[in-house]
Amino acid sequence: MSLIVSEVYEALIEAGVPEGKAKAAAAAVPAVEHLATREDIAGLEQSTKADFAKLEQSTKAEVAKVERSTSADIAKLEHSFKADIAKLEQSTKADFAKLEQSTKAEVAKVERSTSADIAKLEHSFKADFAKLEQSTKADIAKLEQSTRADIARLEQSMKADIARLDKRVAVLSFAVFSLQPAILALLVKLVFFPA
Repeated sequence: MSLIVSEVYEALIEAGVPEGKAKAAAAAVPAVEHLATREDIAGLEQSTKADFAKLEQSTKAEVAKVERSTSADIAKLEHSFKADIAKLEQSTKADFAKLEQSTKAEVAKVERSTSADIAKLEHSFKADFAKLEQSTKADIAKLEQSTRADIARLEQSMKADIARLDKRVAVLSFAVFSLQPAILALLVKLVFFPA
């Protein structure tokens, strides 16, 4: 028993406490060597403060690393996004240029075809008219009737050709003006909402 514990034991015996209870009570008192002094507590406080300072410094360094890494990642992503947008714009412009060139070529073909058909019809009409002048009135009536039927068929054919041409031009115009927002929307979706 330490000195203080034995003193407590002796004091309890002198006070008339039975020996078993005095022994148990003295054993419950902590020994001096196990009690912390003010100097011990001050030392622990300094040690704890130093540990907290090191931890704070380490945490600040880690946060700074993460911030630098994040800034670099954001810069890379922004650069990549701008490059992708530029590529898409170039590709879209090239596609529109090809589509426009193709449309002009188709219109030119239809115009040439129509001009050729008109020239053939005019030539045929002149030949028919020369034959008609040489023939009798009955032949003239028959030829006139045949020519009218040919002209009606040609008008219907030309109207159908012009209607098809108008539809193609409308479809191509729609494609030219409606595909650009769709492509940009697709790009934005891919960049900001990847699957």
